Amino acid sequence: MGLYLEKIEENEKKIKKLKASIETSKAKLKKLVDENAHLSYLEIKAEYNCEGRELLEVLAREREQSAKLKADDLANLDNDVTAYTADDNSSDTDKSDDEFGQQMSFTDKSNPFED
Repeated sequence: MGLYLEKIEENEKKIKKLKASIETSKAKLKKLVDENAHLSYLEIKAEYNCEGRELLEVLAREREQSAKLKADDLANLDNDVTAYTADDNSSDTDKSDDEFGQQMSFTDKSNPFED
């Protein structure tokens, strides 16, 4: 039974060591994520050449403009589909009898199945 207890103690040491390694890795991960967030802010700040409240206002205006453009595009798409559907419903069925008189055939007979 002592053999198992020794193995358990070894595993407990390994577990503690891995937990410490995980905590160190989590701290490093958080530091890198925070650094990337800050670098992203600096990139946006440089792109728009402003900072703080002014940057927030610029981004808010852009978001509003983007939403308005999307809404306009959807409205235009809706109008195009409605116009296409209205034109499509009345075109072919009404004209076919007027233009051709009757169904076209490759024979001179009115009923191609009669002998």
